Amino acid sequence: MTENTSSDMEQPFMSHLLELRDRLLRAVLVVLVVFLVLFPFGNDIYHFIAEPLMAVMPEGTSMIATKVASPFLTPFKLSL
Repeated sequence: MTENTSSDMEQPFMSHLLELRDRLLRAVLVVLVVFLVLFPFGNDIYHFIAEPLMAVMPEGTSMIATKVASPFLTPFKLSL
């Protein structure tokens, strides 16, 4: 005779949904915490990523924002 452990037993559908909800909430919380930590450094991340492009641009040129919200949204998206 073999012993049935908790991993061998079948779980009802609702318990699977509850576990999925818990795992999704944990994943969202981790992303939120990492975002909150990185958001103050959004401009620094942007400058770090844009530096190689700016190094190969012709002399006297600069990067510009083409949309109204781009100056805010670009560092926001990079930190997210």
